[in-house]
Amino acid sequence: MSCLSWNCRGLGNAATVKELRELAKKFAPSVLCVLETQVHKSRVEGLKRSLGFDNSFAVSSSGRSGGLGIFWNNEIKLDLLPYSQLTCVYGEAQTNERHKTWNMLKFIKSSSHLPWVCVGDFNEVLHQSEHIAGFREMVDVCGFHDLSFEGRNWTFEKKVAGGSYCRVRLDRALASPEWSSRFPAASVHHLSAVASDHIPILMQWHRKRSQQRRKGRFRYEIMWETHQEFSDILEQTWKSGGNAMSLCDLQQKLQSLSDSLVGWEKHTFGHVRRELQKLEKELDRLRNMPNRSGPSHAELKIVEKVLELHHREELMWKQRARIEWLCAGDKNTRCFHL
Repeated sequence: MSCLSWNCRGLGNAATVKELRELAKKFAPSVLCVLETQVHKSRVEGLKRSLGFDNSFAVSSSGRSGGLGIFWNNEIKLDLLPYSQLTCVYGEAQTNERHKTWNMLKFIKSSSHLPWVCVGDFNEVLHQSEHIAGFREMVDVCGFHDLSFEGRNWTFEKKVAGGSYCRVRLDRALASPEWSSRFPAASVHHLSAVASDHIPILMQWHRKRSQQRRKGRFRYEIMWETHQEFSDILEQTWKSGGNAMSLCDLQQKLQSLSDSLVGWEKHTFGHVRRELQKLEKELDRLRNMPNRSGPSHAELKIVEKVLELHHREELMWKQRARIEWLCAGDKNTRCFHL
């Protein structure tokens, strides 16, 4: 089980929605918590299927309040006892209102004795300073400790007066000792994102086990027909096996053709995914440089390229959306009747 939390700074931006879908696809969290959506709850809940989740709950934005969304899969409806408690947090943006967040968490603590973990954007840093005494008091009252993390040591970056950049760790996971005892292998990972000044954080209850991926069902893609090589690949592969003299021969020819098309698709259309992975690794490297003072020109160019590739990938796979699928049909056998 895993939980991914991200202060996306607004889901009204198409690029942010695309990046959110990419994160959900790449990390496949059991629970996805989106903060500061800045849109009505219906728009947030409308993303449920495209993000690959079974259930959703959202709170509409009202000024700088609200704007929360949580998605989860049926797999987390467990019948196991005892239970534990997960709270997704978005701390009040206004400093003078932040005590409301801490009071709410202290109230939850007084109302439940379950093992507890909180994950999200607390809008506060955790170090000695008089202006965050309320945060530290809440942590002490609730008996929380900060879960260790992997990745860069900040989750928020913003340009401040004078042209310098402020980098702080606002997004985190806090857990009770009972929760950590129950999930000793839990981990928090600081991920990468380009559509928000906050980065997503991924909390995993258990270390992910490597699983052998099952071979997917063959699907004919309409987008293949737009490529100039498609007709030649189709004709060459079909002719290479000779004539089908029986149903068994026909089955073998169809299998050979589907394998050929899948291999061709990976080579021809798969470069977008490979290029994205390459750019994300380079962006991580640049952001983790010890003498970094802010986003460099190279970083900004990579961000621009990543957004462009996200857009291209969205166009390529748009057919997989349910509406497009119903309009075009699942044409699994179409190519065999050309």
